[in-house]
Amino acid sequence: MASVTGLSGNEIYCMALKGYTPGELVVGNSVNSMGFLGSIGAGLNNILGGEIPQVTQAIQDGRMHAFSRMAREAQTHGASGVAGVSGNLRGLSGNTEFLFIGSCLHGASGAFFTSAGDAQELYCHMDAGYQPIHHVFGNIAYSMGVGGGLIGALKQLARGEISEYSDVFNKTRHKALERITQAAAADGANAVLGIRTTVL
Repeated sequence: MASVTGLSGNEIYCMALKGYTPGELVVGNSVNSMGFLGSIGAGLNNILGGEIPQVTQAIQDGRMHAFSRMAREAQTHGASGVAGVSGNLRGLSGNTEFLFIGSCLHGASGAFFTSAGDAQELYCHMDAGYQPIHHVFGNIAYSMGVGGGLIGALKQLARGEISEYSDVFNKTRHKALERITQAAAADGANAVLGIRTTVL
């Protein structure tokens, strides 16, 4: 049976120069619920403002389950690594689905790796002397709270910066990046390449 890959022709060519051949498209998902008690706790934190640890942890756990399933599927195909790993979060009947998709690479020896970089990026990273280790992610769920939300809403009536909103986005992005760096350090990495951020 023919393999279905997410790699383009250019990516296949680039990986061939590094001793890899394209493999299967692999998928991992996990559908999660906050549960009744978790939703109550998150609701209280949402009113007060600040990080909502129940939601942050639920997102982290859901991503880890989905990512692990994708990696295990790749390993059952005998892959040496997975390139172009992308993650999505979708609402599903009141629950959240976490989804990871990537393209297997076969061939070169060494430890199994995962990378968010597409195969062309991966080729450039390898050519520059980097060895891919592990796709890492970090997140934070945060609420401005009732007070911050009201002040920010009132400031929208005038022209100029809304510092309450600016400060929240700045703080949360730095916290998420800090968590990405910690995850990379735990994997023994000395660099994190190709960071992508999403705000929902």
